[in-house]
Amino acid sequence: MRLTAILKLKCPHCLNGSVFRKPLKMNPDCPHCGVHFEREEGYFMMSVFVGYVMSFFIAVPTLIIMYLTMEPTIWEYVFGALFVLLIFSPLVFHYARVVWMHIDELLDPRRPDELEKAAARKKAA
Repeated sequence: MRLTAILKLKCPHCLNGSVFRKPLKMNPDCPHCGVHFEREEGYFMMSVFVGYVMSFFIAVPTLIIMYLTMEPTIWEYVFGALFVLLIFSPLVFHYARVVWMHIDELLDPRRPDELEKAAARKKAA
């Protein structure tokens, strides 16, 4: 269930609301349960590290395929990897944030007071 929510870019708390309203634009709160996504200042800095790991798993197979299919120069490796990462960067951005939020929700679930604030925000909207 959680893996499906991650693949569909859904809320880490209710697994139903959309995290993004349009490409590269996040909803500040879940449209379904009202939970605020950014729990504290700098919350999404950890998603940068998740993005690094995702980029590694995109770049390395690209470099291996290049090595096995042709004899590239060092610059062809560099530009090939950069090109592939540039193409996949919007996906990495979206999924790194969502994966980080789901990891955080599993390790540190929302407290009741956070859920009460979310319910009040949703009721006011």
